[in-house]
Amino acid sequence: MLDAMGSEFTLAPLDGNFGLLARDIDLPVLSDAGLKTLLLALYENRFVVVETGGLEPCDFVAFARRVGEPIRLSGHEEFPEIARITNMGTDTRSTRKGAAHWHTDQSFREELSSVTMLYSVQAPKRGGETRFCDMAGAYRALPEGRKREIADLMVEHRHGVSIAARREDHTPIPPRGWDYRTVYHPLVRSHPVTGAKTLYAVTGTSQGIRGMEREAARELLTELGDHAFQARFLAAHAHRVHDLLMWDNPTTMHSASPIGQATGADDTRLIHRISLRGYPPMFGAHVDA
Repeated sequence: MLDAMGSEFTLAPLDGNFGLLARDIDLPVLSDAGLKTLLLALYENRFVVVETGGLEPCDFVAFARRVGEPIRLSGHEEFPEIARITNMGTDTRSTRKGAAHWHTDQSFREELSSVTMLYSVQAPKRGGETRFCDMAGAYRALPEGRKREIADLMVEHRHGVSIAARREDHTPIPPRGWDYRTVYHPLVRSHPVTGAKTLYAVTGTSQGIRGMEREAARELLTELGDHAFQARFLAAHAHRVHDLLMWDNPTTMHSASPIGQATGADDTRLIHRISLRGYPPMFGAHVDA
């Protein structure tokens, strides 16, 4: 595949039900045309793994700013856009807290996240995968009658354990200083760029449905979760050093696989995370997250 500047890069399907592998991309000098091609592939295929050969934090942040608006995730003086995720001193197998639950990033906020990026500085030889659920594919597979029934429903979101949490889910760690306010988002969204309809955040932060009794809402959201989390709608990525993993938040849910505390180089994980709002100007001023 060629971008407008003539630089070659390739996109190939990953093993599994969805997702792409991108090779031979020099992200710091990628043209706007090349970026558009990459992002459209991302939106259509749910997640993309980019083999980078190595990214400095400044280059990571600069690339992220071309994709959207970074959300402040840390108190780092130079790179507040980057959050460090590590198993050094942390064992998510035993603590059962953190990102090891099915969720959609920033679904508990009014302004939703568009893309999340994880850059692997260190990666364990085994374990620590990120799992994905194709919510657009799950929506397409619903019976037409069910699509009509849920078309206009608004879901209540608040940080905490969802009323439709999966049995194996861990407890999310609340953001520091979070006030647990409630927001509402459509159960069925249209992707801001592609227009594809998708189920949105049926679990993670879902706490009810506007105008519906709590138990009825729990039953409906759990039923939709049971449908979405069938094997045919699932995929996973095992992180490798210098990989940049990008996923499309409107059309996916994701979950971290629990991982034990690091004991040495072979089982240490260090990831730099950036979460984004919004979309690049190349997709038009009308685009809304």
